[in-house]
Amino acid sequence: MKVLFFLALTTSLSLADIDLSPTLHFNGLIGDTSASSFEDTGGHAHDPNANFALQGLDLGLNLRVDDWFAAFVNRNLFTTSGHRVDSELEEAFVKFKNFPGGFEIRGGRFLNRLGLQNNRHLHSWNFVNANLSTSQMLGEEGLITEGIELTWQQEFDQSFLALTASYGKAAEHPHDEDHNGHDHKSSDNARFSDDLITARALFGYNHTDFQQHRLGLNAASGDNGYHRDSSLHSIDYTYTWRENGLESGGRSFSVGAEYFHRDVQWSHPENPANRGSSAQNGLMAFASYRFTDQWIADLRYEHLQGRSAGSEIDMGEVEYAFASATRDRFSVALSREFEYKELFSHIRLQYSHDDTKEGKDDSIWLQFGFDFGQGEVR
Repeated sequence: MKVLFFLALTTSLSLADIDLSPTLHFNGLIGDTSASSFEDTGGHAHDPNANFALQGLDLGLNLRVDDWFAAFVNRNLFTTSGHRVDSELEEAFVKFKNFPGGFEIRGGRFLNRLGLQNNRHLHSWNFVNANLSTSQMLGEEGLITEGIELTWQQEFDQSFLALTASYGKAAEHPHDEDHNGHDHKSSDNARFSDDLITARALFGYNHTDFQQHRLGLNAASGDNGYHRDSSLHSIDYTYTWRENGLESGGRSFSVGAEYFHRDVQWSHPENPANRGSSAQNGLMAFASYRFTDQWIADLRYEHLQGRSAGSEIDMGEVEYAFASATRDRFSVALSREFEYKELFSHIRLQYSHDDTKEGKDDSIWLQFGFDFGQGEVR
């Protein structure tokens, strides 16, 4: 009944200066992989976990009051690798905007503004699966913060600068198992798990109305599952050309890259005196070309540096920080979009090739989805 009531809200409820509007996003897929298990093809909870799966049924509600207050809440339904339906509250936050000096405050549970992908929901991804660095370094569900965030933004003639800082706790995900069937009791202890501080600086420059540059610098520091510290730094860059400039529609082309580096302090689970630190790097490069209003081609290359739990390091100590094989991945996707009034839909065909020490794997996926409602509060 709740879903039927949600679908019945086909238009925004506008009273005076209050706007209440629902959103609904669906993503399902079919496909197969030559890997021994779906778990071997990726580590993000929204990644494909079966030959046929509900990646996400995302129910959201937006509240906007004048130009000073906004709020957003959404819940995501999905199927696990055992074809069991589960759900999670992804975001629930309030936002106070347009303070003097260009400040805004957001508080609650939110996807952290760290890097190119983490702040984006599944329905806005260009690929069927998440970037390797996002899932490996930020978490199986991405980095969700329960806390407070302060953003300052200043506009210039052809550019802008936005500085964001957040403080809170890295949200836990209380499932018996995640979308891919992993037992959360044995989750990666290297990831942020408690108190967390993050910062992002985003600089944008429009060389012309048709050419845009975006440069982001990111940092995070906090507690990990070893009751020690993890830190992360990354840099991302995107260049975009748009045929119609700042107007909507037309052809467009984007190219960019993102580099992650993290340091993890670890300790042996049975002998805390046996401790050390380890580092890991990740690189992602992409290109996206919208060659008609409806057709988009995307390319992505990724490299993730690996570590194997139990490998020997200096002085015979055992490296326990994280367990992941070195991986190179190449993905290509072709998407067709459709639009009818307030309903948007897409079909996406994607091929991925993974190269690890264990072997080479090929995967092919057909994703289908639809989106209803206006843009979400971010």
